[in-house]
Amino acid sequence: MGTLHQEHEMLTRWADFNHLKWGCSANIVKFQNSDSNAYIESLFFFNQKGKLFLPPLNPFHPTFFHPTPTDKPYRINQQWRQLSHQMIEEIIRHGGAASFVLPPDITDIRPFLWRGFKANVKYTYHLKLPYSLEQASTEIRSKIKKATQTGYRSALTQDMNKIFPCLIATENRKGFHHDLTLSDLQLAQQLLGHDNFRCYVCYSPEGEAVSASIIIVMNEAWSFGWAAGSKTNHLTNGVVQQSQHFAFEDLTRIGIHNVDLVGANLPSVAGSKSGWGGELVPYYQVRLPVFKETLRSCRNWLNNRKGQKL
Repeated sequence: MGTLHQEHEMLTRWADFNHLKWGCSANIVKFQNSDSNAYIESLFFFNQKGKLFLPPLNPFHPTFFHPTPTDKPYRINQQWRQLSHQMIEEIIRHGGAASFVLPPDITDIRPFLWRGFKANVKYTYHLKLPYSLEQASTEIRSKIKKATQTGYRSALTQDMNKIFPCLIATENRKGFHHDLTLSDLQLAQQLLGHDNFRCYVCYSPEGEAVSASIIIVMNEAWSFGWAAGSKTNHLTNGVVQQSQHFAFEDLTRIGIHNVDLVGANLPSVAGSKSGWGGELVPYYQVRLPVFKETLRSCRNWLNNRKGQKL
């Protein structure tokens, strides 16, 4: 096994990939007071007009809050409130209508609301590692058993030629696009490194790659599913479930504590992911109000004032 890139290095490499793939600019911004070691580090993406932007295939704006070592919650809360004000000023400075999507670890969005931001809540599933298959539904366990008994096997791969056809198969079946080429996969692998860009394949008894997934490791506490696909003829044989379970075991082996299954906001997606028994966690999209919303708020305020005078 090689060496995992650490958090800041991964932010740099992830910024480079998104710049090359999507043509956006990306800055790693650190928010810190001079009298404290607590800090927030976040990756800001900008479109060609210099406005905030979230590229495709990014579930969140990677943002990490590192308080000073303490067992006192009030200190952690105080540090977050102080540093988040700096972050908010940076978001306001760049403006735009796009949301800034905070990862699930950021749960206190009050500083944003106090500054007039609008917020939407979404959901995803987190699995704590090591993972016990006893957490999974009977259906998932049965599918894994079926795949194993039928002769399927799952493994890590560094060959993007095995990954890519599986992604295309799902795109054709479901009528959507990952917007990833074979060259894109190879570029991501080159920039992020084999240890942080982890690729899994389920092979048929004949040795054909029939299901694939990619998990990106940002740090020991956060990894997330990035892309996945399977060939239609093998879907009912439990290939997806076997491959995913293998991935959880592999992440545990290298010391990762948590995997984000990314997304639980559509009924079909939520149904397929909930069977793993992960924790349903919220995450927040925050954005500045657009002009029409501000105008509407002013109008409502004036109407309320008139009503009070009457």
